Amino acid sequence: MIVNLEEDGVADLLAAAATLPTGKETIRRLREGDEAFSIVTGRAGLEWGVRNEIKGAPNRARLKLFVPAERDGIVVLFAYKPSQVSWSSDRYAYGAWEIPVAGERATIDLAELEAWLAFQVSGFHPEKRPRSLLRQITYDIPE
Repeated sequence: MIVNLEEDGVADLLAAAATLPTGKETIRRLREGDEAFSIVTGRAGLEWGVRNEIKGAPNRARLKLFVPAERDGIVVLFAYKPSQVSWSSDRYAYGAWEIPVAGERATIDLAELEAWLAFQVSGFHPEKRPRSLLRQITYDIPE
């Protein structure tokens, strides 16, 4: 479930994200699941965190869905953790899933999306690593 639907900017961001390839399917899953997801506003693409704890601390794992400017034919789901230092914009990248796009459409593998969400909920535990995770990223990740 998305727990911050009433926050300023979330509805507009979700409407814009629904136009991304795989956006509607991803939003539907975030809304219908049992996990407490929180949409991050003020960022490019569709970005969300999960509100659970890992070893007694808030889970910092984030996923971001976006279309890279430098590459045609893919939509990307990027996994990262933001810096623990409040003033820093650094992030620790775990990898990406490149989903092929044909024309304006992409078909998302829902089982693989579930694997990515489980990876996020686990705090990116290595045993939960999705099979589609790529570590080499050849494009810029938008802020």
